[in-house]
Amino acid sequence: MSTTEAASPAPEPTKESAPKKSGIGKKILTYVVGLIVVGGAFYAFNYFTSDVAQAKVGDCAVVSGTSASPEYKPVDCASAEANYTIGKAGSTSEVCDPAYDEYTQTQRRGPKTKLCLAPIYAEGKCYGDNVGGVGAKVVECTESAAFKVTKVVKDSAAPQCAEGEEARSYAAAKLQYCVGAPV
Repeated sequence: MSTTEAASPAPEPTKESAPKKSGIGKKILTYVVGLIVVGGAFYAFNYFTSDVAQAKVGDCAVVSGTSASPEYKPVDCASAEANYTIGKAGSTSEVCDPAYDEYTQTQRRGPKTKLCLAPIYAEGKCYGDNVGGVGAKVVECTESAAFKVTKVVKDSAAPQCAEGEEARSYAAAKLQYCVGAPV
């Protein structure tokens, strides 16, 4: 009788995987991505908490302080303290019409924004230079005043100004004025 034994295959040698080395490139990439995420979050926080960066055409504001250090505060357009309305908002490369005042905000790590501001004048009031300050200021209607606002037109075409008066138009802000001599 012959017996044949089935030869069992020889066990395969087990491969022990060598411990993976953490590549320096992978660590650097992780740090770079982390820095980008943190930087983006910081920029977004500054953007969404900046009143200037959030300003839109037609919004109103109080701009006070000095011409070297102006302060911006958004207010309701019905507010008596509003002295500007926004005619254009954009990056610092934005070009404002010469009739508009400019307000530029640059943050070290955040949005850089320029606003083109149209002054809000009241009909019947006189205005004078605000030396060292921002914009024109209300003054007595005497010879020392720069001009008197005789007509204010919002949301429509430029008004017909009387003889000797000048039309001041802020089309983007939808504001038109007639101004004349203060006396």
